[in-house]
Amino acid sequence: MVHDYDIIILGAGTTAFAGARIAAMAGKKVAMIEKSHIGGTCVNWGCIPSKTLIHKAEMYNAARKGMQWGLNLQAGAPDCGTLMPLKRAAVEAIRTTIYQHELDDSTGITLIRGRGRFVSPNEIQVEQRLYRAPQILIATGGRPRSVALPGLDTVNYLTSYSAMRLACFPESVTILGGGVIALEMGQMFARFGSRVTILERGPRLLAEFDARLTEQFKQILQRDGVVIFCDIEAKRVEKVGDKTCLYALINGAEVAFVAERLLLAIGTEPATKGIGLEEIGVATNTAGFITVDNQLRTSVPGIWAAGDVTGAPMVAPNGAREAQIAVKNMLDPHGNHTIDYRFSPMAVFVDPEFATVGLTHEQAKAQGYRAVTTYLQLDRVPKAHVMGELLGGVLLTAEQGSGRILGVQMLCPRAADIIHEATLAVRFGLTVVDLITTVHVYPSISDGLRQAALLNATTQGLV
Repeated sequence: MVHDYDIIILGAGTTAFAGARIAAMAGKKVAMIEKSHIGGTCVNWGCIPSKTLIHKAEMYNAARKGMQWGLNLQAGAPDCGTLMPLKRAAVEAIRTTIYQHELDDSTGITLIRGRGRFVSPNEIQVEQRLYRAPQILIATGGRPRSVALPGLDTVNYLTSYSAMRLACFPESVTILGGGVIALEMGQMFARFGSRVTILERGPRLLAEFDARLTEQFKQILQRDGVVIFCDIEAKRVEKVGDKTCLYALINGAEVAFVAERLLLAIGTEPATKGIGLEEIGVATNTAGFITVDNQLRTSVPGIWAAGDVTGAPMVAPNGAREAQIAVKNMLDPHGNHTIDYRFSPMAVFVDPEFATVGLTHEQAKAQGYRAVTTYLQLDRVPKAHVMGELLGGVLLTAEQGSGRILGVQMLCPRAADIIHEATLAVRFGLTVVDLITTVHVYPSISDGLRQAALLNATTQGLV
């Protein structure tokens, strides 16, 4: 027996729900197929559990920093028996009150439990059951990438997933990688008392951000006790007693890094293994991510893909927007709905936070803009002195002549919130003069964005 639907979605995470919601509102009969927890990576193993611990680490660190300001708070050892249940409670609350609640209230969405596999371009098999739809959205997401290091299979290494299942914080941890996950997890572990070493194969941390910001954050990490090495080449791993030893080349010399745990934070790979893409001819790139056009169509008619399974930018809100675009194109084949990633902000939840939107100076030049980029050091912002954190800054890129804002990067407290002002500016073509003449609260960190716009406008002679 074949079960027929209008649209089938592989996955039941943030991306899948965003697409299912649009389809159900249009009166379509939708099936979501999921073998694990609803809510996907962000809710269950990524954003929510990690940010819960990161937030608590920030509070813990603030209590200790208060000593230098005459706040005589005593910071004892963290209580994992209380902290870890808080993390689980946050996950379960969001999974239940948002995702399960939506399923319970929706008459158009059916959740099918099990592993789905394509048997034809419009048919998915789940165990012994067959489901059919003229249009299918692949939203299976991604998972932590591993690496073929000799000896890795002999140690109990961590990924960003398994690190969230630890009963407490390790005494020491070596982190392989220098991107978003490495920095978020590394600072969190260090602030809870772990001895942390970060090993990055590239020349610097967080390569997608300007070096003027990342070098300052490197100082912040080192102040938190994190040891950092760049330009390393990981060679092999072995178990040494109850420790894990990673051997790496630094300037041609082999160095051993010994810690209680090894955490791999080297990126994400698509969660497509075993779903039958090869059999039906869905094209992928060399890294295995599904190839899509600007309307999220795959190489096979009637099959679409969205979210981490398609590659960068691998951020949950982007995946949700991609799914909405994909389903809109399913419902309106001539609508030509697309997504412009220039208007998609992203943040790194370290302390202080990184955030970015739009084009960098180099990207703007590559796209034919005459760009002017100015940099405002955070110590120019009065609220930074109030808060006692002067490391950080704001970069603003604008079009020469018109002053139209093309992109912003920030390292400052609450950058993940402030970046939305910059996002609106980029999306709606606001100029540096528009930002300058918008009254900002004083003192506030967001006033740093206005000051960066003023610096840019002054440089261009627009004021």
